[in-house]
Amino acid sequence: MLMEDKFKPYPHIPILESMKPTKRVLLGQRLFWTHKKDGSNVAIQRVINGPESTTLVSSRNQAQAASDITALVYRTEEYPKIIQLLTDNPEFLCYVEAVHKGVSVTRIETYERDQLFLFDIFNKKSGKYLPYVLVHQMAFHYKIPVVSLWAETRHITEASLEETVDKCLEYCKENNLEGMVIKAYEIPDKIAGYYKEYSEGLIMAKVKQDIPKRPKLVKKEDGKAQYPPCPESEVFSAIAKLDADVGLTNDVGHDMPLVATYVKTEMEKHLYSSPIRKLFNFYQDYMADKREQENTVEGTDGSLE
Repeated sequence: MLMEDKFKPYPHIPILESMKPTKRVLLGQRLFWTHKKDGSNVAIQRVINGPESTTLVSSRNQAQAASDITALVYRTEEYPKIIQLLTDNPEFLCYVEAVHKGVSVTRIETYERDQLFLFDIFNKKSGKYLPYVLVHQMAFHYKIPVVSLWAETRHITEASLEETVDKCLEYCKENNLEGMVIKAYEIPDKIAGYYKEYSEGLIMAKVKQDIPKRPKLVKKEDGKAQYPPCPESEVFSAIAKLDADVGLTNDVGHDMPLVATYVKTEMEKHLYSSPIRKLFNFYQDYMADKREQENTVEGTDGSLE
């Protein structure tokens, strides 16, 4: 029997240095290093209602994604293929990265068209995430783009793991990638049951170009910790999450308090201080990019091409 068809937010991916209980949880594991795409995290599933079924397109934080994101998903070449995958496998919930044509949210990558990249599948029947190999097989058979695998490794020391992190970040720099996600699918007996985020058989961490190694806490005269400024990519990602969840209205009075809340949440998660630039400047840049993307989608007469 399937789990109840309902909104299931994708797990938070911690920075490698701040994952629970420590990055040593990855030692001895078969690790899959996959490209981190720079778009909007979207969940797609078929919701069964008696003899009928409907499609639910969710953002990372909302059961129903904002209209802009939903429209993006619908107009991609991949969407019908994902629907076919879900029709054949109603127990699956597909997680995809939805990217816009043009420069990405954090301005690191450029995409030739609106596109979906499959990066995870949750099995509602088993209550577990499918291993990367099975996700790749599903993507292959249904001709759906899938996040690329950079490496598969196994480490028995932290030094070995850190050496691979350095190689990974160098590769990302050379290939204009934001970063990578490290995935493991075995929960060590010592921590089984202690961390609810691992109860579904997936352990993750991310490494990114603009994230420094975890800083030592520097005590100021008042005794408070001094953290590095929030990277621009994290600010843009937070604004993109807000846009995917509820949509931005281009009304500064409405949008900016929400932007501040979303960015603050990311800062608290990753131990960052305020970004160097003003949030309003980030908001203006994001909205300018969004208008440019919308103009690309629309024809000169205002109709869809």
